[in-house]
Amino acid sequence: MKRTHLFLPFYLLTLAAPSAFSTALPLHVEGRLIKDSAGRAIVLRGVNHHGFLDVPDGAWDAPGEPLYSGMGRWRPEVVQGTLDDLAAKGFNVIRLHTVVEWWQKDPDTYQDPYRKVKYPEHYRQMVKDVVDWAGERGLYVIFDFYALRNESGVQSGQETLPWAPWGRFPKVLKDRKAFEKVLQSVAQTLGACPNLILEPYNEPHGDEAAEREWFKFLDEDLPSLRKATRIPILVQWDRTCWVNLDYPPYKYRAATLDWVARHTLFDRNLIYGTHLYRNSGGGEPGMAHRSLNGPVNLWASNDLAKALSLMRFPGSQGGLLAPLVVTEIGADLKAAGEDRVHELLWFKNCLDQLNGLGVGYVGWAWQDDRQLDHGLLHEGQPNVAGKILLDSLRPSKKAPPTAQPAD
Repeated sequence: MKRTHLFLPFYLLTLAAPSAFSTALPLHVEGRLIKDSAGRAIVLRGVNHHGFLDVPDGAWDAPGEPLYSGMGRWRPEVVQGTLDDLAAKGFNVIRLHTVVEWWQKDPDTYQDPYRKVKYPEHYRQMVKDVVDWAGERGLYVIFDFYALRNESGVQSGQETLPWAPWGRFPKVLKDRKAFEKVLQSVAQTLGACPNLILEPYNEPHGDEAAEREWFKFLDEDLPSLRKATRIPILVQWDRTCWVNLDYPPYKYRAATLDWVARHTLFDRNLIYGTHLYRNSGGGEPGMAHRSLNGPVNLWASNDLAKALSLMRFPGSQGGLLAPLVVTEIGADLKAAGEDRVHELLWFKNCLDQLNGLGVGYVGWAWQDDRQLDHGLLHEGQPNVAGKILLDSLRPSKKAPPTAQPAD
């Protein structure tokens, strides 16, 4: 099939005027760089906020209030204050998880065992308000779907792919066309926001058949999305990157970024994503590990540099020649004793390595550590992991060594 390409820069192909004043200029991709419309290279560094996965209002806790106090309450002043604080701390992006069925139904009510709520705005408008307010403060927003539905305060969890037969809720998404329709709606509603990055789905994963299906979907659906918006699209395959340094090379298809080369997507405004954890909390091997003398998840800078090179991270020798953002990275603060020390060392050293490579990252998550194992806050203030993330925004003048090829 013959393909035609548009060779004008994406930031000159404006389809609709932005709906609010934004100090975050539109982004586009040039080689392995993300640039704004003024031509400045932008490295995205920020945090995840997953409250739109729990309740339609986003669950924004005000400083000094008890945990979960923001659930079921839509308070623009609290949301704006949170965004002010994130921008003041030096972040430039916030990533929002949410629920497919809420986008479809656009509710203005919510009920669970603890509350029954009638909102002053519908769900989609609350999301759009957050995107607009973020842009006014120079913050970019990565918008993605994580779960298909939320029933009485319990989100349904991740699917291999969102549509049936991979997805477990065919009444929400019966097939690929249904998901295409959802993304078209997102593009039409949010696509004029100059600070938006659309990530269609969080951590799509599965066997080779699922992989083929996912990239076929992207190849066929992205051109139709471009009729509605020119914002960057963020593409990810599988949950994370990882490598066993005792047994390189690696045979698992998603262990590295080689999946990018396996699937040529002809869209020219794509950012790629992956997640990095030393301990995801699921008991699986971490980002860099060894196994000869028993399994151990590593934390030393030289080991992490070698692993990032093996994974083909941009900036390393033989690395990906496209922009990459680590859209989730965090430290498991439920770890105890020496393992907790190693977890925090891994977090600091990994962020240092990413800074040295010029790769962006989004901390998981700007939530209380009593709520999430990898939470970066405690009682509204940055905990020890949150402070490491904030320190990474102000790297020392001496850059960490660039990742080198593995032995």
